[in-house]
Amino acid sequence: MGRRWVAVTAKPGRIFRTPAPAAARALRGARLEKAGRRGKVLLLEFDGGKVLLVHLGMSGQVLLVPPAEHPEGHVHLEAALDDGRKLVFRDPRKFGFYRLAKAGETDSLRELAGIGTDPTAPGFTWEKFSADLRARKGALKPLLMDQSFFGGIGNIYSDEILFASRLRPMRGVETLTPVEAKDLFHSVRDVLASAIGCGGTSFDEAFTDVYGKPGLYGGRLAVYGKQGEPCGHCSTELKLIRSGGRSSVFCPHCQK
Repeated sequence: MGRRWVAVTAKPGRIFRTPAPAAARALRGARLEKAGRRGKVLLLEFDGGKVLLVHLGMSGQVLLVPPAEHPEGHVHLEAALDDGRKLVFRDPRKFGFYRLAKAGETDSLRELAGIGTDPTAPGFTWEKFSADLRARKGALKPLLMDQSFFGGIGNIYSDEILFASRLRPMRGVETLTPVEAKDLFHSVRDVLASAIGCGGTSFDEAFTDVYGKPGLYGGRLAVYGKQGEPCGHCSTELKLIRSGGRSSVFCPHCQK
C-alpha cells in the first residue's frame, strides 16, 4: 500500500469494462491506498476517489515483480510503481474483468450488486446466517455457491465445507436440524479461515499470491478433486456427482 502508479499500460480488449486507454490515463500517477474485496471482486482504492474493480476469473493473477522481470504473456494491465517494482495483472483465459469506478458509486455497480455477506467479515454471525438459511430452499451445494447468499465461496470450498459439516451436497436446506445448521455455520468459518491461513489452494502456476508463491491448502483438501479415492475418515470411496453444470465430491458414509 502507499505506492504510486507512475506509469500504467493497459491492453485493450474485452476484459476491460472501462475503455483501457481511459483507465490507464486515470490511474497514472494515482497512489494505491487500500486493497479490499467484495465477494470475488478485488477493490483497489486510490487517492482522488478512484476504485479499480478486478475479477480474476479462473486464471487471473496479480503479481508484484522486480523491475528486471517480465512475466510471460497474457498481461492486460501493468503498473510501474514509484519504488521501481511493477504490479502486473495477467489472465490467460480472459474470464476476468477490470472496471474503473468512483468510490461513491461502487454500491450501485452491477458487478457488485446482490453480493451476500462475506463469511470472513464481522457481519457473518450465527443470527444472520440462521435467519438467511430459514428463508432458503433447495440443495446445499448450489446455495453455498450462490453469491447472493455468500460472497466469495466457490466449488473447492463448498465441497470442503460440506464434508466438514457432514452434509451431502444435494441435501435440502429445509431438512437441516438446528444442530446441523450450527455445524454448517462453524464449518464455513473454520474451512475458510484455514484456507486463508494457507494462502489458498493452488493446482497450477496460475493460482499464486502477489509474489508468485502458491497456496498450500491443497495438501489439506479432504474431498475436492479426490473422487475414487478412499475417505480419510472412514476409507469409503469418495463419489462424484454432477448437478447444474457443477461437480461435487463427497463421502457417502460420512455425509448424510
